[in-house]
Amino acid sequence: MKCKKFFHVLILYLISFIFAFGCYMYHRFSTTNFEQIIFSLFNGVGYTGAGVVKPTIKYIIPFSIILVLLLYFLFYDFSFKKVKISLKKIKIYPASFVNEHKILITILLFLFSVVFLLNSVNFFDYFFYSRVDSKFIEENYVDPKTTKINFEEKRNLIMIFVESLETSLFTKEQGGYWDYDVIPELYEILDDEDSVIFYNNNKSEELNVISGSSWTTASIVANETAVPFKISINGNNYQAKKFMNGSYALGDILKDNGYHNEVLSGATTAFGGLAEFYTRHGEYNIIDEQFLDKYGFNPKQEDLGAWGLNDNYLFNIAKERLNNLSQKEEPFNMNIITIDTHFVDGYVGNYSITKFNEQYENAYATTSKLIYDFIIWLKEQPYYDNTTILVMGDHISMQNDFFDKRGAKDRYVYYCIINPRTKEGNFKNRIYTALDTYPTILYSIGANINGNKLGLGVNLFSDEKTLAEKYGVKELDSKLLERSSFYNDILMDDDYLYFK
Repeated sequence: MKCKKFFHVLILYLISFIFAFGCYMYHRFSTTNFEQIIFSLFNGVGYTGAGVVKPTIKYIIPFSIILVLLLYFLFYDFSFKKVKISLKKIKIYPASFVNEHKILITILLFLFSVVFLLNSVNFFDYFFYSRVDSKFIEENYVDPKTTKINFEEKRNLIMIFVESLETSLFTKEQGGYWDYDVIPELYEILDDEDSVIFYNNNKSEELNVISGSSWTTASIVANETAVPFKISINGNNYQAKKFMNGSYALGDILKDNGYHNEVLSGATTAFGGLAEFYTRHGEYNIIDEQFLDKYGFNPKQEDLGAWGLNDNYLFNIAKERLNNLSQKEEPFNMNIITIDTHFVDGYVGNYSITKFNEQYENAYATTSKLIYDFIIWLKEQPYYDNTTILVMGDHISMQNDFFDKRGAKDRYVYYCIINPRTKEGNFKNRIYTALDTYPTILYSIGANINGNKLGLGVNLFSDEKTLAEKYGVKELDSKLLERSSFYNDILMDDDYLYFK
């Protein structure tokens, strides 16, 4: 009898834990799609899974203990020395009903907790759409391999992917949700005479996040191939050597046109298959913590952050590498991937701004200042006139509660092109996504694209409508979630077998 009771209490605690975990996930990630949650929570930025361990200890376990005590009180009597409390004797409903139908109620509670958890991470949308075979991608895909692309000039390119940078951090007067300036330098960049943005009515309404672009690896893939990164759940450890083998990425076309490709990353590129992507599509020189020795860098302890190289050191490396690359005859393409503003709460080092009460604000404020100083430095370099810069968030932050308490609802990714080949074009209130970066950036550095379309993207300098403008962001997102045989068999090639 005691064994049965013990086993039942264990089940009640499991139910409580699942429900508590679901509450936490709903509170923090209700606006985040399922694939991003699974990828990020259980891989973190490296391999520690800290994204799960910390909230489990701090929030989920205490809440689940409270819940199991409440459930125990419904199913069993409480004894305190000589005092015994029994709801059954008092005949308090529903306690008496629960006791009479113990097995049935336990099963229903377990099912409810599991369904609640799955719903809190938007699993059911993912499950439904991943089983609908759709022709949408196939019918809208423009193959970069066969599209006529002519380089009128070959400007250098610097793409800065800023971890979790969104325009919600602007002040309310600027279209964001803050009462005070956190990232004033990044707002100032939007007003720079050399800058181009594509939404003039409200500078905070920039790039829209869609499925397959909502975590770092997926964002980089979507921005540089003009297709979403559609992977199954076990794709978190995607390390395939033929990464997106059927696509012809930005790095591919730049390499084929004489560019030197290089990527600097604060976090290891071994995470999420980034190393494979950059190697397969453009043969990039890769510089992260693992490859510093190869390029003569010897970081001190103060140069390291929570997940690898801190942003301050990363931009110092970038300056040195750019000085080196600019001396060569070939044009260069450099990707810089920051990390200090990663959830949870970001990283603050001895170089950081610390004037705000919340660490996450200080992390954002510091990275904002570092980027601004880097842009100012670039403007002073002799190669600046022939260099185009893209500063963008890789995706919105997963730390939803940080933004929820400011009332943030419509959240957009920061996006700004600096010093493109021209500042003439259709910049009025475009609705666009990561899919549109590839043709837009190619055009901005001097390439003319027949039809102004590549992959699923559109050159934003042109009058062509983006897919987001044709269908709306929500409908586009739904269509991209649908299963695509064309995507699996052609774009992913035999890598699709990796997920079966």
